[in-house]
Amino acid sequence: MEPYSMSVEHCIKLTEGITMTSKRTDEDYNYICDALYKYNLESVSGLPDVRTDINFVMKDGDKAIGGIFCNTFNMCMYVDVMWLEAAYRGRGYGRLMISRAEESAREKGCVFVHTCTFSYQSPEFYKACGYEVFAELRDYPNGIVQYFLKKKL
Repeated sequence: MEPYSMSVEHCIKLTEGITMTSKRTDEDYNYICDALYKYNLESVSGLPDVRTDINFVMKDGDKAIGGIFCNTFNMCMYVDVMWLEAAYRGRGYGRLMISRAEESAREKGCVFVHTCTFSYQSPEFYKACGYEVFAELRDYPNGIVQYFLKKKL
């Protein structure tokens, strides 16, 4: 079987006028994400409509050496991306970044934070920062495990 390629458009005609395609525009993406967000707000009445990004970039001079990019919804923060160049690890910079993001989340009314990471990435770092594993996905090849972690703020 030939591998699936995102460089080739895959399009399926479902019914008259309705198709499903592998190509998307930024407008498509934004519309779908905004529609889901509005649906979520309607479904969780009583929770504040606060969706905020919490982002920090660590720099050495003008060069980015790491960062943490998070978003908030339903009074929780999700750590989407966190990375630090290897040469800067073990110096407390990672802990500083995540602590500052958690502090910002608390200020915005978040009550917990969650994230996921792979066994070859940083599960031990998150555990050392007070996160607990609440689920594991062990279906990846080569013994790779995806960990889902959370921490009350």
